[in-house]
Amino acid sequence: MLNSRIMISSSAVPSAALDLLITQGFDTTSVDELAATAGMSRSTFFRRFGSKENMVFADQEMIITHVKTTLAASSVSATQTLIDAAHVVFDQYTMNPEAAQLRHRLLSSVPSLRERELVSTHRYERAFYDFLSARELTNTAPHRALSLGISAGLVAIHNDHLRLWLRDPSATDREHLAADVSLFLDRFADLLDPNHAPKAKSSKAPRVVVSVLDAGDDEQAVLDAVSKALREHRD
Repeated sequence: MLNSRIMISSSAVPSAALDLLITQGFDTTSVDELAATAGMSRSTFFRRFGSKENMVFADQEMIITHVKTTLAASSVSATQTLIDAAHVVFDQYTMNPEAAQLRHRLLSSVPSLRERELVSTHRYERAFYDFLSARELTNTAPHRALSLGISAGLVAIHNDHLRLWLRDPSATDREHLAADVSLFLDRFADLLDPNHAPKAKSSKAPRVVVSVLDAGDDEQAVLDAVSKALREHRD
């Protein structure tokens, strides 16, 4: 199993720069001000980020790359690999609580950044789908549809846990995330891990017990005859 706690390099986005964008306003903050706050020159800022928007999402670019590497390098089951990948994203966001909180506040107040966030969400979904495709789990139309649903569901569960953590870090953790992801993926065990999927129990064929009675036998005689036949059948 991959060590999903391996971290990428320290945050690419200076917390002071995010704080400036929140307090001063995204549109009214200049690149020169951001560069000075981040302790770099204007030219260095543009070489590293390219734009204010790219700076806000620089960490996310690194995380997506890390997720793709985790998925491609995995040799364990599809289910465990997807759990590991969910951990990668969660760990990277929560390793720097200050930056995560600032970024969340900034995205909540700038519509254009929220739109960029939606694009990033689809990129995570695509990374998971491409992994399932590489495992040859999307070769039929039904399996393709299931894989699309799995990819979207995995992102939705992760984002729900991240929102819980942003509101209250004690509300969830990576173990709770893994439990919910596992519960979700278990529903697709026949696709993700067919060799280990639980087999449905075969139902036993109904048994027919025949009793021969004399015409005119009363109710008690019928019950006695049926009881005797059942006992003989069990024996």
